[in-house]
Amino acid sequence: MDQPIISAQDIYFEYRNEEDGTAVPVLKGIGLAIHDGEFVAVLGHNGSGKSTFAKHCNAILLPTGGEMVVAGINTKDEDRLFDIRQNVGMVFQNPDNQIVATIVEEDVAFALENMGVEPSEIRRRVDEALKQVGMYEYREHAPHQLSGGQKQRVAIAGILAMRPRCIVLDEPTAMLDPQGRREVMKTIRQLNRDFGTTVVLITHYMDEAAVSDRVVIIDSGNVLKDGTPKEVFQEVELLKSVGLDVPQVTELIYELRKEGVDLPQDILTEEECYEAIKSLFIKEGGVGHDD
Repeated sequence: MDQPIISAQDIYFEYRNEEDGTAVPVLKGIGLAIHDGEFVAVLGHNGSGKSTFAKHCNAILLPTGGEMVVAGINTKDEDRLFDIRQNVGMVFQNPDNQIVATIVEEDVAFALENMGVEPSEIRRRVDEALKQVGMYEYREHAPHQLSGGQKQRVAIAGILAMRPRCIVLDEPTAMLDPQGRREVMKTIRQLNRDFGTTVVLITHYMDEAAVSDRVVIIDSGNVLKDGTPKEVFQEVELLKSVGLDVPQVTELIYELRKEGVDLPQDILTEEECYEAIKSLFIKEGGVGHDD
């Protein structure tokens, strides 16, 4: 397999307690490789270290032990910081903290102007990025007039215009209403599926993680579980033991199986759940084949 775009090699991170100066460990030897084109969801309860890991992915934070290698570059190489952030862009929880201009298209162009990109190329990239996130028709609007979900899509467009291979999103839907969450998740899935952008999504929403290719559970600064959504969400009791939920459908199947109902335990979607229960009824003569 090709070299990972993100390679965490036994990384440790600690910060200093301001009151007494003691070291507080956050990451405790994380080893993780993320390859081009993957959609990886990272889950963990508050304080688990998942957001700290996210900030290591484009050198906002540097490990106090181990090595973080991004696009083949060690993040401790200060001379290559620009190269790292061109390869891996970061989108934060609050879009208001990332929007700097008074017009949408000017905001998306901001980083490109600072990079010295030619004006004609800026125009092309801005239009393309806004189209990718479904915000082109709002290009001349003021960001403060947009909904939370629309603002977050503009923030994503600003990163996309820089043409990164990977986007790391740190709980990008946490401050959004359900409609905004749906808009942003649809955008993220399309970027990964249609444009091949590598996505690392830090989230505490199980339904968001369920649509990824791979789920990584971080607990107490360590990788607790790493696998496909079906593999990870089968571990209902393990996830509950570290303060995490599972998708509602998985919870339903788990409870039915506890009562002795013969259903597969790797069901994630409502459609799979419906088909499994229907098949069970048919097998046991509960409903006709035409029902």
